[in-house]
Amino acid sequence: MIKFNADIHRSYLGRLSTLFALAGGFIMLILATTTVASIIGRSTIGQSIVGDYEITEMGLAMAVFLFLPECYLRKGHVIVDLFTANCKPSTLRFLDTFSDVVFTIVAFVFAYRMSLSGLEAKEYLEQSMLLELPTWWTFIVGVISMILCGLCGLYKLSTTLCGGNHE
Repeated sequence: MIKFNADIHRSYLGRLSTLFALAGGFIMLILATTTVASIIGRSTIGQSIVGDYEITEMGLAMAVFLFLPECYLRKGHVIVDLFTANCKPSTLRFLDTFSDVVFTIVAFVFAYRMSLSGLEAKEYLEQSMLLELPTWWTFIVGVISMILCGLCGLYKLSTTLCGGNHE
């Protein structure tokens, strides 16, 4: 039997996930700068950046979604091993594979439902209160990130089914 051991971090999906995470980090840096500037302005001249809460809310939503694929690939999600600490390696492998199946399905369902929500937000011209920014475009980042999460899940599952290492 041929063992398939492809490193997902070196694949196209892995590199794309890393770029998404870097973009999320860049957004967080911009948000931190905006928040500091708004606080300094409020403290010194009594004027903050208009809509700083809206900018922070939308930016954080996009950054969190951009971090998800890389977090999934690095197994950075919360794992409670209270019940699995003494399990056999075969049981752990089964549970990891099962969780990958569930995560992949959930990622694609989220992408589908978020795309419907984004289209609805665009149809109803939903926008933020102060800056009147359209909210539908933040859904685009979430949908693309969840599709990438689902594709990474499919890649990990295909690696596992081909006899490769479940890492």
